[in-house]
Amino acid sequence: MTDGTDTDFDGLLEDLALDAAACVTAVTGAEPAEVIRLFGGDPAAAHERVLGEELAEELTEDFDEELSYIAVAQAGPAVVVVEYDGFQGSREEVLRPLSRLGGRAASAYWNEEALSRLTLAEGGSVLSAFEMLDPGRRHGAAPEAWDPYMRGLAFQGAEGWAAEGVAAVARATGARLDARWARGTQLLVAIEEVPQAVLPQALEDSPLLGEEPFAGFLTALAADSLSAMERYGIELAARDNGIADEALYTLALAVLDGCGPPEARAQLRADLASRAAARPLGSGPEARRAAVWQTLGDLLAREEGAGVDGPPAMFHLTRAMTGGADSPEQQRFWLLNALHGAARRG
Repeated sequence: MTDGTDTDFDGLLEDLALDAAACVTAVTGAEPAEVIRLFGGDPAAAHERVLGEELAEELTEDFDEELSYIAVAQAGPAVVVVEYDGFQGSREEVLRPLSRLGGRAASAYWNEEALSRLTLAEGGSVLSAFEMLDPGRRHGAAPEAWDPYMRGLAFQGAEGWAAEGVAAVARATGARLDARWARGTQLLVAIEEVPQAVLPQALEDSPLLGEEPFAGFLTALAADSLSAMERYGIELAARDNGIADEALYTLALAVLDGCGPPEARAQLRADLASRAAARPLGSGPEARRAAVWQTLGDLLAREEGAGVDGPPAMFHLTRAMTGGADSPEQQRFWLLNALHGAARRG
């Protein structure tokens, strides 16, 4: 299977100054103006430019953390969106609505740290997505959906995997990323970031949403719910890491809930700090348990009005829940983590 052209994708990306960090998105059955709107831009504000080194340097020199640009043009049967050092086209919140316009959207994203994502969406759903250097680990509604468009492509080599991703996008959408497209005019327009969804696709239909405490959290996604979410996260992490029956955990939870003896607080903080400080390198069981002790100590300090240095509680809990075997506590925690993020964003 080919993309319908004789395009040298490695050479194309280099010629257009897209080889280091970029995102290329293609959408079928859509008009450029519709695509621009779903990326968070105003079609009336677009002006014509040409892809290449000059545009890349201009966007780099005028870099603004709160402002991104896309370049949009028709490429055969697909509308193609190019982002220099951007990633909006890789996000579910952008791709899923795009795929409703004509039925399919695909994107390839990569950056200088070798982070990447190849995503295929259809009919409003992400079918398959994966890191290009790890094509065997995919997620989505139909993880195998990329297979017909990947024959003959190799993503695990030291070089060329970004070009392979763009080739896959062209195959999946019919986008003609040829010389005519590369040298033609594009509609350059500033975009505002599309708001993050409350829940990612993989969690939005979770049956747990009908249970407590999730049903209550979902109806009160606000800052005043964060403490209760973190408190529940501690319980899940303690059970998942086998420390829920330890005396130190039981005492810490009682004190955190205002039921423990006040005179125990000083020694408790010292004991929690000692357990947290014993964290080994890596993400093994001892490191995960240490992250739970760290979180308990931080929440206790915060409850007493003391300042807490370092990452927030959910960061430590995420470390505590990463790397273990799948479990009911894991499933509950990742739903909780998504709701916590939505509540934090307001």
